[in-house]
Amino acid sequence: MQQFGIDIEKEVLEEALKRYDAFDDPSNPVPLSKIEDDCFVCELYHSPTRAFKDMALQPFGYVLSKLAQKRGEHYLIMAVTSGDTGPATLETFKDQEGVQVACLYPEGGTSDVQRLQMVTEDAANLKVIGVKGNFDDTQNMLKELLASEEFKAELAERNIKLSAANSVNFGRIIFQIIYHIHAYLELLRKNEIRMGEKIYLVVPSGNFGNALGAYYAKKAGLPIEKILISSNSNNILTDLITTGSYDLTSHTLIQTESPAMDILKSSNVERIFCDKFGPTRTKELMNALESEGKYQLTSEELASLARRF
Repeated sequence: MQQFGIDIEKEVLEEALKRYDAFDDPSNPVPLSKIEDDCFVCELYHSPTRAFKDMALQPFGYVLSKLAQKRGEHYLIMAVTSGDTGPATLETFKDQEGVQVACLYPEGGTSDVQRLQMVTEDAANLKVIGVKGNFDDTQNMLKELLASEEFKAELAERNIKLSAANSVNFGRIIFQIIYHIHAYLELLRKNEIRMGEKIYLVVPSGNFGNALGAYYAKKAGLPIEKILISSNSNNILTDLITTGSYDLTSHTLIQTESPAMDILKSSNVERIFCDKFGPTRTKELMNALESEGKYQLTSEELASLARRF
């Protein structure tokens, strides 16, 4: 973590990472299971809420609360969820000093278990709100609030600072790099690969945060041949990676048995573009998505994306 130049004291970081001790097996919080000869599953669900987001949000919640206390500040954490982020966010921030959470979820757009996990939380600093609409509607609302000067001014009057627990917040992404590196080291420890041998990472993805963590792990030197993105019926990412076309106008959100992937407006794709194509071109593409509901990569841009994904 320190290699990324994060300005968090070592003691706070170490205490944050101790949150993994609350997982099923503190000595092995993320088991790597062999499915067949050359296929392994990184089990990210042995955690307090059974959501893979716990890997990022358990330490992140501790860090943010400590920062608030140290600075004598109060934070309002906004989160939107299609099922995984919500329970994990509420669990990590409940009863934490200096932090309040408002969590929005699409009514009927999460599993029953996840909805119950959220609405039965009773800590005084948590608020859960069901939204009539789908995940993209709730995510759009969050982004509008985060960008609203009027909203931020209202909060400033009350001495409250605004933050997000979604992958909108880079602090969460940084913790999502860890388990990709851990999985590689586990393969080495099990003598399944040699040091430096390249692997394929297969990531089921809707909002591209987990895949983004893998991308940064690769950039940091982890020997990954390619990151393979698997989609459900809402396969807008499949279209992007195979054709370079991102077209919201030709897709209607489909509710599936994997609601965490029921997303059409994938927010972390923007970060990949910014790294590969630069901020000017990225803004051009994002503006086109906002105004026209679609954009098209050039053949050179698509080839660049296809080298990684």
